[in-house]
Amino acid sequence: MLPTDHLAVVERVVEHPLPYFSLLLAVPRGWADLAAGQFVMVRTGSGLEPFLRRAFSVHDATSSATGDRIELLIKAVGRGTRALAALSPGARLPVLGPLGRGFSLAAEGPVALVAGGVGAAPLYLLARRLAERGQRFDFFYGGRNRVDLPRLESFAALARRSGGRLVATTEDGSAGASGLVAEPLERALASGEFRFVYACGPMGLLARLASLVAAHGLGGEAALETPMGCGFGACLGCAVPRPDGRFALCCQDGPVFAFSEVAW
Repeated sequence: MLPTDHLAVVERVVEHPLPYFSLLLAVPRGWADLAAGQFVMVRTGSGLEPFLRRAFSVHDATSSATGDRIELLIKAVGRGTRALAALSPGARLPVLGPLGRGFSLAAEGPVALVAGGVGAAPLYLLARRLAERGQRFDFFYGGRNRVDLPRLESFAALARRSGGRLVATTEDGSAGASGLVAEPLERALASGEFRFVYACGPMGLLARLASLVAAHGLGGEAALETPMGCGFGACLGCAVPRPDGRFALCCQDGPVFAFSEVAW
């Protein structure tokens, strides 16, 4: 699907435990078929500031008789994201997309999905599509505290629907087990439960997962959270180091990469 620059219509702004919220947008027909892991570039203001658009993974994409919709899961951290949180239904928002390379769905057998905080954003659509095809997955969800696990119950329901489970961890112990999300995943990988790992989160977490996946001889893919200036390869600001010493562009060659494609 070729990307287009479209004035999307805000349908709803849904508050999760702040600073997290969902932005539901009416988009052109066909967008509901985008790949999990693809992203959009959103203009967050009508003036010169903020000047650059913001990149957001598509959290969910659906189609109905009235049109296609996408949902963006966003953490309000600065001027641009706070402006999005303050939008009212009916507002029009310039959105460029769908962009980038998404997750593959070629893995067979049980798989693990791993999210760190707002890294859950691209994994909801992936989890829903895995559940719809009857492929079992466990969802490993980690954050600093309970607030950093937005839509926890929704992810748990999707995991159960697939025949799997949700494993939550928080650094302060306010939800799930106390600790880091890589710890229960490492135990599960050692038991031979999974054939593939999908992930998104901070680079430190992804580097740890890359090491675990390689150590257990598994395949895996990660959606990188590299900041982007343009989203389509013009600014060269989202370079990702590769094992061969060269660089890939996160916006064009990713944002989803096989763990083996990145020099962590």
